[in-house]
Amino acid sequence: MLGTSMGWKFGNSKRIGKSGSEKSGGGCLILFGLVFGGIGLMVFLFAARQFFSEAETYGWTETPCEIVRCEIQVEANREDDPFQLVVDYRYQFEGRRFESNQVALQTQRTDDYEKLALKRRGILEDRELFCYVNPDNPSQAVIERRALTSGLFMLFPLLFVAIGGFIIWGGVGGLKKGKAIEKAGRKAAISSGGSTSKSTGRKVGIAFGAIFALIGLGVGIGMGNGPIKRMVMSRHWVETPCQIIWSRVQSHDSDDGTTYSVDIFYEYQFGGETHRSNRYESMSGSSSGRSGKVTITRRYPKGSQQVCFVNPDQPEQAVLVKGITAWVFFMALPLVFLLVGIGVLVGSLRQHPSAGGGPSKGANGRHAALANRLASTGSSPHLNAEPVAGGPMTLRPGKKRLLACLGMLLVALFWNGIISVFLVELVKGWRTGHGDWFQTLFMIPFVAIGVGLLGGFFYQLMAATNPRPIITLSSGNPALGDSFDLSWTFSGGVSRVVQLKISLWGIESATYRRGTTTATSSEVFFHLPLAEGTAESEIRCGTVRVTIPEDLMYSLKLGNNEIKYELRVDADIPLWPDIRDHFDLTLLPRRPDPV
Repeated sequence: MLGTSMGWKFGNSKRIGKSGSEKSGGGCLILFGLVFGGIGLMVFLFAARQFFSEAETYGWTETPCEIVRCEIQVEANREDDPFQLVVDYRYQFEGRRFESNQVALQTQRTDDYEKLALKRRGILEDRELFCYVNPDNPSQAVIERRALTSGLFMLFPLLFVAIGGFIIWGGVGGLKKGKAIEKAGRKAAISSGGSTSKSTGRKVGIAFGAIFALIGLGVGIGMGNGPIKRMVMSRHWVETPCQIIWSRVQSHDSDDGTTYSVDIFYEYQFGGETHRSNRYESMSGSSSGRSGKVTITRRYPKGSQQVCFVNPDQPEQAVLVKGITAWVFFMALPLVFLLVGIGVLVGSLRQHPSAGGGPSKGANGRHAALANRLASTGSSPHLNAEPVAGGPMTLRPGKKRLLACLGMLLVALFWNGIISVFLVELVKGWRTGHGDWFQTLFMIPFVAIGVGLLGGFFYQLMAATNPRPIITLSSGNPALGDSFDLSWTFSGGVSRVVQLKISLWGIESATYRRGTTTATSSEVFFHLPLAEGTAESEIRCGTVRVTIPEDLMYSLKLGNNEIKYELRVDADIPLWPDIRDHFDLTLLPRRPDPV
């Protein structure tokens, strides 16, 4: 029957080994490190293949050439990348005359007319234009080579490879620690189990925080020197009449839905020359909601006379809407990266404050050491929670389930939002008949992680709907040697629950230094089963009489040492997330004997 009285001496309490968790945790770290590092390696190889292919052109022969034609080809019926720079040129190589129309090694189509207009201007103004001829195939030549400094970006994925290797190293260390624990016995498992995982987690947190912060800083600086600077400068551009060539709403299909963008192409005269542009505002992009874009395009009907704003220093640059626009809020995204990275980095660096010395051997030894420190310093320890005295005390799960659910949702949306940008381009390529199998295979792990994160969100959502245990203690925070009634009930249906376990756990943690490394050792030194049932009537509600052993250490936090207790409610639900709720419980010092 559940309502039995229980009182355990400290010497008979269960000690829980951690070898299994160390090995399983190490295996998970190795698997995650392989996936993470493998993705970084695939990105590096893909970037390296493109870079070295472009770098070969630096071994080609520089040869003077003559421009025959240089114009921007416009395909009005093509919504995706309707612009292409077409250049016909002649050159001589080894006494023979050749003609070519290859601008760069890769065919370049774009939806940015301004980019091609600036490139065309540079070609036409170059009085001594050179092309680069393939000596092994003189009929192949280019007039544009990719800058070798772009190869520096190729090294960026190696950071992910390094992080993956670091995670694998941590996992291997966990496996070795698990095997050492099995050889040394359960006692070693308890005393050293926490330090490895927490130390590794701290290092991984530092690495991830630094990467996130650097990404946010780099992208933020790029946007600050690009779109934001352009928004500010466009306020002083020259108002110029223009004529609308076309005005339409573009749709962009992806696995995450359809997004829309404004596509307005117009022509204007400036400095005695005719120019064209398809820039609506300084920064453009696509988003959901078609009606708003339709409203904009209706204000600029085809053939109508409108006003644009032209950069007097570079007449190829123009916008229909000048100054700061709503897209500036999108530019806050790098700031989120930066703040998240700094937060993770600072949190990881401050995870373990410095501590002198290492942990004592054995729980009794550590408790004795704490008592000696109290006596020698004359200081008073503070409890690790506010005591609740007198009258019943009710413990509820709080908002931990909801926070876990929301946290997983934010991570899933963040990851899949980034991946969707690349998926749009990938799907666009397949729809236009230019699909790339390498890129498709490369994206599979990223998509799989996104699906896994969404699965994690739904798992947390299912867990959040579980019945919620409510624990009531008859006399507030108990003291050592006290007896009290512990009652429980569940809010929500418990018909799906097949087994319930309620137990009291004592956990000691100590932070210390090993050379220059700070680590924390956590030990479960006390485990007291309080109640167990399988019948629905036993699970739904019940009461048990509990006696706290007199020779335990009460709850306290002293410098780098902490003693805390938890009431744990574990309930198994078949084919559903189980209930795993923990409640902090403060055990007060033994009450003085009545005089």
